[in-house]
Amino acid sequence: MYSDGKVLNDNLITTPQKMIMCPSCGHVFWIENPVEPLITFEKPDAEIYSWNTWRFFGISFSDNKGKLALINHYKTFLKKSHYEPKKEIYLRRFLWWAYNDLHRNHQHVRLKYLLNGFMSFGVWHCNRKMILEGEKLFIKNYKDFTENLNRLLALFEKHPEEQIDLELPEIYRELRQFDKAKEMLDQTGSRTYFTNEMLRHCRWKDGRVFMVSG
Repeated sequence: MYSDGKVLNDNLITTPQKMIMCPSCGHVFWIENPVEPLITFEKPDAEIYSWNTWRFFGISFSDNKGKLALINHYKTFLKKSHYEPKKEIYLRRFLWWAYNDLHRNHQHVRLKYLLNGFMSFGVWHCNRKMILEGEKLFIKNYKDFTENLNRLLALFEKHPEEQIDLELPEIYRELRQFDKAKEMLDQTGSRTYFTNEMLRHCRWKDGRVFMVSG
């Protein structure tokens, strides 16, 4: 789990994908109640598109080109149509996560992840190169990133029932409004590991997404 609310299981996002693009005709449609794909070893009677061609529009997350493509998909969806608030919040949340994917796990660039045996030199070097490149891309797109978060804040003000726990202080932290984030965290009541970590990053003036557990 990450501070922006994104949860991964075996490197796969656990939040259901509701915006789908047909890999054959490119038509985009909304699935209100998505279900898990059927996994079977039986050969289908007819040719079908595999789950990987449907999942997140067939994009590969193994490099920054794929991550930028995902960002552009969500930006295009938001420009092409007017959505009811619930759907717009869903898309803007996924766009937020997609921007953060450019430098998610930024801590892995540190030398300690190589020295403590967490990963081999080859894996560490490749990850480091991709994350540092992603950091530059994130900075280049920072204006669009902040505009999306500010729009989310406006939507949450009108529709607070759509918020996820601690989402607002995290948005303010990532907007580098650390005093506002700290003020909101101080009002949350009992302290948890998550809130303590967010407060620590506020003290550090660190607006990057970070891993909470996993």
